[in-house]
Amino acid sequence: MEASNRSDALCSAPQEVVASINISRLSDTHILGNIRPTSASNSNAFISLQAPTPYYPMFSFPLILLFSIVLIAGTLRKLLRRCMQQQPDVFPASTGLPPCSVPYHPIYGHMCDIVSSPDSARFKSVFVDHANSSGLSTLWYLNAPCIGVLKAEHAKFVLRNSIERTGATMILRHFKKVLGQDSIVMIDCGESSKELWRTHRNLIKVGFTKNAVNNMANKVWQVANGFTSSLLRECAKNDLGTKQGSYCAEAADIFKWATLDIFGKVAFNYNFGCTDSLSTTPLAHSLNYTLEDSNTRCKAANLLNPTYQLYCLPTKRNRDYKHHRQNVQDLLKEICQQRAQEINNQNKVPEDHTNQPKKDDLLTVLLKSKLESQGAKRDDTYDELVEMLLTVFFAGYDTSSVLLSMVMWSIATNPSIQQECAMEAQDASSTSSQKEPSLHEDASQWESRLAFCRAVILETLRLHPPVTLNSRVFNKDVKLDGCTIPKRTRVYLPITQIHTDERNFARPTEFLPERWVRKNATTDRWLARDFKTEPSFVENDLAYIPPANPQYVLTFSDGARNCIGHRLALQESTMIFACVVRDLTVNVPTGFVMQKRKKFALAPPVEMPLIFRRREKQS
Repeated sequence: MEASNRSDALCSAPQEVVASINISRLSDTHILGNIRPTSASNSNAFISLQAPTPYYPMFSFPLILLFSIVLIAGTLRKLLRRCMQQQPDVFPASTGLPPCSVPYHPIYGHMCDIVSSPDSARFKSVFVDHANSSGLSTLWYLNAPCIGVLKAEHAKFVLRNSIERTGATMILRHFKKVLGQDSIVMIDCGESSKELWRTHRNLIKVGFTKNAVNNMANKVWQVANGFTSSLLRECAKNDLGTKQGSYCAEAADIFKWATLDIFGKVAFNYNFGCTDSLSTTPLAHSLNYTLEDSNTRCKAANLLNPTYQLYCLPTKRNRDYKHHRQNVQDLLKEICQQRAQEINNQNKVPEDHTNQPKKDDLLTVLLKSKLESQGAKRDDTYDELVEMLLTVFFAGYDTSSVLLSMVMWSIATNPSIQQECAMEAQDASSTSSQKEPSLHEDASQWESRLAFCRAVILETLRLHPPVTLNSRVFNKDVKLDGCTIPKRTRVYLPITQIHTDERNFARPTEFLPERWVRKNATTDRWLARDFKTEPSFVENDLAYIPPANPQYVLTFSDGARNCIGHRLALQESTMIFACVVRDLTVNVPTGFVMQKRKKFALAPPVEMPLIFRRREKQS
């Protein structure tokens, strides 16, 4: 869950969004508001999908006309301002910043280059080809002067000395309608909103401490194993007695299902049922629809279309949006109310006398923190908690799916690495050892037992970061590498280019999990490497792989506004990957060429067809 970086996608210009939703089981019957308490390991809530209510406001044509006039006037204003400026350099020479030699558009500046694919020549020309020896470049975003950085140390300085970021109002308004005006990822952290951001950050971070995430490990491992069992079941349907049956699926779909089920389990102990059926259930569809609808409204082609931008128009899209959003809001509020009542009842009964099982999900942690902070003054609306739960979903849904898709691509094209991961995962899941418990018994030991699998995740995050662009705004003049960055300057961090710059990583374009781990000759197990104590090179050993600095991986951002759920993101990705590769071989079709597309600051593959087959166990 990359809350910080995923939300930075909203600060870039919108690009094409391809929503592929496999909708099935629409005949399932659910009862609105009927939360059926079951055991702690399988507590489900059910909600009906009622038909949307038509809404027909008056004066639609005048609203469309007014909207179009405002957009045209704003565009002309920016064009005139840019034509009047005609500045040869983005910044004065006195700042020491390099001049910009990349041609720019009179209205958009370098915006079209910035929002292009991170692998494209246009993107690299702005941030790499025209950067100076220190990795600094200057550019225009619309009529705003900006800076790009390539050195990891510079990027860390920017992230640790600024928490403010700005975004396009036309884009942010759509996500604010889904997540809430005060969602932590929507707050820009300007002078007027810093305290609000700190309050929300302090409330939500208690659910993502190291101990809290370790307590979630068994639930995540349970979902990951259930997901793998479903894949094995589909393979068995096609084996025809040969045990060579395969199951083909689009990576983005199946890993969204797994991520969604993990979110439900760790957030409020709810089972969406996607991994059981390998399909999108009705309630999961409502949750997915609210996010994908916002993405669609922010497409470049739709920004000037009033039917996408005005929620008051009587369109089918608007009615569907309100219907699905209401379903999600009703479910989350009902669960919050029930859980708050359970906590109040437990507080009235001594701990030794209660028969109710303790719940340790994220919602319970947040509710207890909220109740403690409120004291005698109670707020029973739960809107704040609903915003936080939706933010957690929003932050990790697409990003985790993109990451796992790229992990599967990486191991499918590196069979020896896939085999090493499978052996480690099988050993970690084995119950034959008497010295230490398997992950089936204690999943909290996943970091040490799945060290090589975790290294593959880290290396994929380095080469194929789900979020490819980050930015910050300084609220004062600062010095960076002898240059002066003026106040209110936006600084761009092209994460893919930073991760593949030889100043930050040795052999930067190679997929080398061994840069993160080494094998212990005594135990024959993989251990994490220490870049501080191990040498950066060995004389006369060309095969030596230097250890990497994990702080240079900026996928989860850095500083006070880093990804608050980075521990859970690593945990769930590693466990899902380990369980899949333990029991299944993963391949892509012969001749398949992976291509990425741009989805705001994300860079998911255009498609990623995967072929799963049952893996033969090693003796």
